[in-house]
Order: sequence, then structure tokens, then C-alpha cells
Amino acid sequence: MAIFFLIAVVVALIAGLIAVLGSPDRHVQMTEEEFEEEAKKKSLLGAAMVGLDKAIQPGRTEHVLVQKKRVESDDTLPGEPAPEDEMPKTD
Repeated sequence: MAIFFLIAVVVALIAGLIAVLGSPDRHVQMTEEEFEEEAKKKSLLGAAMVGLDKAIQPGRTEHVLVQKKRVESDDTLPGEPAPEDEMPKTD
């Protein structure tokens, strides 16, 4: 009797995995505008992770954020030195 229960549980898990993995992706159903809007939203979890990282490694986090802003604005060419006003202070 226990073997039938075990087989039923395994079959249910496999069916559940197939249902979850086979469901359509929510990003596929979005328009491009909806996707861009969702991508720009700031999450509370993301802000908490950045805050924790700033507490642990303050210099590195600032440097990564500056690089991210530079890439987003795309105002520098590859190989150009970073402007002095955007570099984080390492005092």
C-alpha cells in the first residue's frame, strides 16, 4: 500500500512540474510598453539588497552604481577615462 502512495506522490510531483514549466511566460504576453514599465519599477527587495551591500562594501557599491549610470546614459566611449566628478570618493 505504501508503494502505491509513493508512486502517486511522484506522479503528482511530475505533473505539477510539467504544469508549472509548461505554463506561458507572463513576459511573453506583455506588450513592449508594459515590459519597459515593469522593468523600470524599483522593488523594495532590490533597495534592501543595495543598502546591505553599501553597508558591507561602501566603496565597491558606489563604483558599481556609477558604472551602471554611465552605461545607462551611454555618454562615454569605450576606453575613455571616467569623469572625475562621477568617481566615488575613497577617503
